[in-house]
Amino acid sequence: MRILLNYTLTPVLCAALAVMAVVVVVKQQEIEGLEHKLELAEQTAEARKLMVEETRLLQKAVSSPPVKTVTVTAYNPTTDQTDSDPLIAASMRKVRLGTIAVSRDLFDQGWVFGRKVRIEGLGIFEINDLMNKRFTRRIDIFMWDENQARQFGKKNVKVALLEI
Repeated sequence: MRILLNYTLTPVLCAALAVMAVVVVVKQQEIEGLEHKLELAEQTAEARKLMVEETRLLQKAVSSPPVKTVTVTAYNPTTDQTDSDPLIAASMRKVRLGTIAVSRDLFDQGWVFGRKVRIEGLGIFEINDLMNKRFTRRIDIFMWDENQARQFGKKNVKVALLEI
């Protein structure tokens, strides 16, 4: 009987133990796979959360740009209104219609070259130039025609720096 147990039961127990070891390895691999999927899901959720927050901030920036009331005037490319090279703006680009010069206090607040500004009742302009240091809270619209600039005059207008 003892021999029967040794020769039949021992191999069966060894086989069962081997099967159980394989099952443990397979289950451990499944656990590792699930842990990896969980980690990816957490990273995806965090990325989506950041995207939602970024989208919310962008919508807020586009929908409600900060509005300021500034003095708006016009200027021409003449040496008495600009520096010694009236056809080149402070941005080192050529002067052109649709561009403005801003006072240095606005420039220091982020109203920098290339940014777009909505001027109430006049449209959207690109910042291309800087005004003389003596001016504050002021925007100068570039115009080729001197008479047109004089007719424009001096106005207090609401303006907004756009996030586009």
